[in-house]
Amino acid sequence: MRRQTITRFAALTLSLLAGLALTAAPVRPQEQERKIAPQEVPAIVKGECPSPVAVTLTATTPNVFNADFTPGQLAAPRAWLNDPSYDKHFLYTFVFRREERCCQISKAVLTVKMKANLPGSPGGANAINDSISIVHLGSAVPPFSQVVFTPPPTTFPVGHPSVKQWTLTGAALANLNAYRRLSIRIQDDAKVESTTLQLWGCCLSGPKGDVAEEVTTAHSEQ
Repeated sequence: MRRQTITRFAALTLSLLAGLALTAAPVRPQEQERKIAPQEVPAIVKGECPSPVAVTLTATTPNVFNADFTPGQLAAPRAWLNDPSYDKHFLYTFVFRREERCCQISKAVLTVKMKANLPGSPGGANAINDSISIVHLGSAVPPFSQVVFTPPPTTFPVGHPSVKQWTLTGAALANLNAYRRLSIRIQDDAKVESTTLQLWGCCLSGPKGDVAEEVTTAHSEQ
């Protein structure tokens, strides 16, 4: 009888310790995460999905995964949000982290809001030829590489706005699922006012086990 009591006590102790481990503080993403309302979740991730994902990641602090950029891009003068300077490059890497296991993103929308820090005119060394790209391992990911200030107009003043909103497809979406990150580059006379990445998908329920979901940030600086 005494042996059974000790065994039950040990089992209860192990159960309590396991519960404490599961309620430990989760790893905080470097982006701000906003929960999306259930009605915004596309039908593609509803139904049989045990743990739907619907979040918006918002760039709030500088974060750069070095391997996605060339040495020249990393060495260039760096801009951050709302930087009024010109001849600077904006580099940023979104990182997607979840506590659930085996997450698959089925839809992703990147939105970048910008304004010109220099006027634009044909043939000039100004904002007319600025570009924005999704990049991976040193290369732009087609077709997500465009001129920031798409004509018309052919000329524009300082402060001229531009909004790029891309729904990820092909290699861009495949890379996001494979590596849990998305890197963007904007050069070099455009002020980035905000950039967000909306994600919808499905995860297996339960905490992560032996599935590696984390992405190690190689470099983060202001």
